[in-house]
Amino acid sequence: MGRRVLVIDAFAGVSGDMMVAALLDLGGDLASLERELRALPLRGWALRRGVVSRGAFAAARFEVLAVGEPGLAAPAEDTGDRAHDHGHDHGHDHGHDHGHDHAHGHDHGHTHDAGAPDGAIAPELGPLAGIVAEAEPAFPGQPHRPWRVIRRLLEEAPLPPRARDRALAAFTKLAASEARVHGSLPDEVVFHEVGGVDAIIDVVSVALLLEQLGVDELVGGPLPMGRGLKRSAHGTMPLPPPATLFCLEGWPLCAGVDGMEQVTPTGAAILAGMASPGPIPHLRLIGVGHGAGRADPPSHPNMLRLLLGEREDAGSLEQVDVLVATMDDLSGEHLPTLLEAMLAAGALDAAATPCLMKKGRSGHRVEVVVAPAQRPAVERALLRHGSTFGLRRQRADRALLRRTQRRVQTEFGEIGVKEGYLDGELLQVAPEFEEVAARARAAGAPAPVVHRAALAAHAAGRWAP
Repeated sequence: MGRRVLVIDAFAGVSGDMMVAALLDLGGDLASLERELRALPLRGWALRRGVVSRGAFAAARFEVLAVGEPGLAAPAEDTGDRAHDHGHDHGHDHGHDHGHDHAHGHDHGHTHDAGAPDGAIAPELGPLAGIVAEAEPAFPGQPHRPWRVIRRLLEEAPLPPRARDRALAAFTKLAASEARVHGSLPDEVVFHEVGGVDAIIDVVSVALLLEQLGVDELVGGPLPMGRGLKRSAHGTMPLPPPATLFCLEGWPLCAGVDGMEQVTPTGAAILAGMASPGPIPHLRLIGVGHGAGRADPPSHPNMLRLLLGEREDAGSLEQVDVLVATMDDLSGEHLPTLLEAMLAAGALDAAATPCLMKKGRSGHRVEVVVAPAQRPAVERALLRHGSTFGLRRQRADRALLRRTQRRVQTEFGEIGVKEGYLDGELLQVAPEFEEVAARARAAGAPAPVVHRAALAAHAAGRWAP
């Protein structure tokens, strides 16, 4: 079986609840999800799932409802509060949207704040005053939580390792982005809306459902960005909020709907921490899921579409860009620096080949393979560190063996080994060169001897614990 890939088609935007809803629509099990969530030190919540209409389409809807006193149970919050559990049942409510909206400060598509007159707009907003998105109150009863508290909760949570890593990656990315906005350190960041129980549940639910569905890789395309202003816990800020944009550095963006927050901070954190930008790879399609946002604007169907597919071992392809430049005035001693700079910028592969150029001059042909999303950075590295005045680029398909990573135990210590499979058959075994070289230096042994020892350990199945 090939790697399972989730394609995120955020044509209308993305938020945490939309991701959860679409993953449930793809086949995720809500009862199993709730059992795993109940093991977390979170209190005062219930889940609701239903089906709603968005434009002409039916889409799944997911909500985290506030019941009792939402919060984090001690000791994670270090407040000294007595931990208690609310044994609330969740409502499945299939076939219709529930009749009341619980406000999600990070949710998709904001309505007017109940604490302000409908349509009240601050005069200092100027020409954008007509397209202000009002922030909703956070999940009721929520304090502002430091990143270190949420990190501790996730690190100690009884989650599958990959789910924990994904949830941590999402919040880590958001904490780093918030720190950049406020000129502070990530550990000093205090989350407001995205620190609420509902936001934590959204992120952890996405990570758990990805495990349920066996997703190995997530990829997404252009994200729509609305224009306007938003009132939040930090006051009035532009759409998209600065932290959202910092999270999405490297992602392709496109124009969105004025006055609507189409990519929420929670949605951006999930994408930044769990997915990578890029085109739809060659897949065998397994299923399609649709998750509805809370708002139902007349302008477009407000929903997220997810495609679940499987990369086939045989003929597994991905699209890459190939960059080529020739140089007759770059000294050979500078070529390694050029190749290293391009690899550091994100190139998948880089090589230089001697060639005969015009006027009979000796030169080098530099060829680079790069994922489309990293192409601008790699092109810049090629132009900055090379001597060419230009380059050529073309889109190509790259065929791949399915790769896995193992660690073997040798007399020189542990060494990582790459494996390459085609249709389930092991074709290639390659010890990691840097580890081989490091072990060889430490033991005072020739690198080929350590390399052969790693291959022998792999053949004998001497796996590192």
